[in-house]
Amino acid sequence: MVEKRVSLEQARAAKSKAKRQLGPAFQVVGVGLTKVSGCPAVKVNLAAPPIGTAMPKQIDGVPLVFEVVGRIRRLASG
Repeated sequence: MVEKRVSLEQARAAKSKAKRQLGPAFQVVGVGLTKVSGCPAVKVNLAAPPIGTAMPKQIDGVPLVFEVVGRIRRLASG
């Protein structure tokens, strides 16, 4: 549950920070924005579930939502 309202600008800043901070520690394949209880949040897509690493719940007061989506690959054209 979101305890305080966050602005879209705060969520955008947290999104950039999430890319930098979480990318090396987790198998991050994408980062975007979503909503939690009607408030902006950061969605982090992972290639695989993290093993032995605690998942942060927020960055700078902005909630984080994690989803394991698998590896993202380019489809062959044609």
